[in-house]
Amino acid sequence: MEIELLVFEGCPNQEPTERLLRQTISELKISTEVKVVTVNDNDEAIVKRFLGSPSIRIDGRDIEIEEGKGTQYAMRCRVYSTKRGYKGVPPKQLIRDALLRTMSKSGGWHAPDDQSGLRETEI
Repeated sequence: MEIELLVFEGCPNQEPTERLLRQTISELKISTEVKVVTVNDNDEAIVKRFLGSPSIRIDGRDIEIEEGKGTQYAMRCRVYSTKRGYKGVPPKQLIRDALLRTMSKSGGWHAPDDQSGLRETEI
């Protein structure tokens, strides 16, 4: 499984998103690295299909938006819809669901013995 965190330099939401992503990976007992990809300008944003900072992709797929569904690639801050309105950090449940979806497609996911990390958590 390849996990990328796409950001631009100085993104205020990079650190909390990266921490939440790594925590969720750990709770699900997934053995993989997170590759942080820095996008430097609009040309690079188009080439890398950058939806805004921070964005998480798992095996090349964005955790939230299907590519080609009215997407615009650009250097901008990204917001996610949460139960508490729009936030610059994706909800943990969105990350968790995307990881589980990817694992189930590959046939490599089995429920962890410890279910405590699987409660829905919203930031």
